[in-house]
Amino acid sequence: MLKIFWFLLTSWVMGHAQEFTIVKTEYLSPDLAQFDCHSSDIVETTPGCFCAVWKGGSGEGKSNIDMKENVGIWHSLYDGASWSYPHEIVKAEHSVCWTPVLCKLSEEELLLFFRIGKDPRTVVSFLKRSFDHGKTWSEEEILPAGINGPTKCAPLVLADGALLCPSSCAVGNPDEKHKATAIWFDLSPDKGIHWSKIGPLEIPGRKFGVIEPALFEDGRSNLRILCRDRAHKIGEKGYLWTAESQDQGVSWSELTPTHLPNPDSGIDTIDLGEGRIVLLYNHSHDNRYPLHLAISSNGGNSWSSPYVIDKTGEFPAGCISQAGQLHITYAISEGV
Repeated sequence: MLKIFWFLLTSWVMGHAQEFTIVKTEYLSPDLAQFDCHSSDIVETTPGCFCAVWKGGSGEGKSNIDMKENVGIWHSLYDGASWSYPHEIVKAEHSVCWTPVLCKLSEEELLLFFRIGKDPRTVVSFLKRSFDHGKTWSEEEILPAGINGPTKCAPLVLADGALLCPSSCAVGNPDEKHKATAIWFDLSPDKGIHWSKIGPLEIPGRKFGVIEPALFEDGRSNLRILCRDRAHKIGEKGYLWTAESQDQGVSWSELTPTHLPNPDSGIDTIDLGEGRIVLLYNHSHDNRYPLHLAISSNGGNSWSSPYVIDKTGEFPAGCISQAGQLHITYAISEGV
């Protein structure tokens, strides 16, 4: 099931959030028998109104592991009072849609990125556009081969209007001898019409390494990423890895590990400005639960102790509203 968590930071003391008020929690996924969902995103479209998307479909098993067809993109809108009943906006009758990502490109234009394929290593990437805050969507645009777009976390709109997408690529199954991952940045100067690539970034000495970077500004005019680690798949302890760019994403420092554990699970960051960052992740080497939140007041150099959001939550996404509330969507696992 998919859950939304309305979360208010009520005060900041010595650079860290000290008090939290839960405003509201709701389930967003449709109340259907044998329906499973995963991989959500949320964005504020206009003040107090939101658009949420996720992958899901009817069937037995989990949509991110077991279900190999009829897993589409679902969507719901919040009008300031209630969420609309979810409906499917992208169908994949004989395949799977992967990890939808929203980007508010301007007040007029909202982008939706997603991929379709039997598994994340054999996908075609797509882009849809909305000019009415998510009510209706354009036909799918196929991205150029080799351009994945954002693979988990939201793009950053740079000062010159260019779109910088935190991306990654994985080849080879985790149980195969030959496999590799790499971080890339897909750059579009013109709203997704033309593209170029920056990268790759790899863990030094380990080809099977990190994926799905979360991109944010550090409050000192630099960009940073935190990345999911695949080490758990090869019997090693995983950590979140980080790198920095001092030229708006053109070049990057070497990837280095943080002290934050990662069980090969997706993360997200929410940039509150002035170097204040919220991190959503699973603080574990082994389990994709509980779902935790940590705070940085120095652009990601250090992090607070983790706070538990949900004992069963994973694969989070979030945004900060103009009213100052955190809005977090994530998947929950029954029976954990």
